[in-house]
Amino acid sequence: MDWVLLFVWVLLSILITLVVLLAVPLEWRFTVELDEDHRSADSHIRWLFGLVIIRTSNEPKSDTREKPAKPKKRKPKRNRQSLRRVLSVDGFVGRLLTLIRRIVSAIHIEHLSVQARLGLGDPADTGQLWGVIGPVAGLLSIPKATRINIEPDFFNEVLALQCDGRLRVIPLRLVGLLLGFLLSLNTWRAFRAIKVGTRA
Repeated sequence: MDWVLLFVWVLLSILITLVVLLAVPLEWRFTVELDEDHRSADSHIRWLFGLVIIRTSNEPKSDTREKPAKPKKRKPKRNRQSLRRVLSVDGFVGRLLTLIRRIVSAIHIEHLSVQARLGLGDPADTGQLWGVIGPVAGLLSIPKATRINIEPDFFNEVLALQCDGRLRVIPLRLVGLLLGFLLSLNTWRAFRAIKVGTRA
């Protein structure tokens, strides 16, 4: 029985250490640019009062050679059908908006700027998506340090984004919020709707 007690103490020690570490604030600075011809991202994370610094960068490779223009490929219809099924799950959109509102309240936004234009190529699908994106943009615009401008395109399939920000957050709060969201019944119903869409 001694080894069982030792195992329990080791497990508790690891759990307590993990909780303490996740309770230390994390600072995240990022810049993202995305459109049809250009994709780049830069992320800088400082944690444990500067003892842990993680920086990632994804810059597009320069290529002076001219490439023949490729015809645009429309995304499979099943992807839009899956999105429609997810958004139609009873209570899921409200649950998602509640999660986003709680995350926004848990994050200290020092600076956030978002310029975006999006469309799914179908007015009905874009309208359903905008039913979620619109309230999210409103929630993000509440802090004074934010500038959000997201425009829907109801006729073209497009995704253009320019975003940069500086945030500070306690990871433990986010973990609790995400676990509560992932374990909810509405989220599992949405996952099942996605599986149904991929099998169709």
